Amino acid sequence: MTNTEAWLTHLTLLIERFSYLGISADIATLSLIELWALYLYLSRMAEG
Repeated sequence: MTNTEAWLTHLTLLIERFSYLGISADIATLSLIELWALYLYLSRMAEG
């Protein structure tokens, strides 16, 4: 698994965890850079 695959997999888990934010409907329209930013944001939320 590459680094990109790893964080995208983790992003999927984070999106499920924070499903109440309603993000999943917009995932298909986001660029890779936007997905990375979302990953960073949700990771920080998960930390506390």
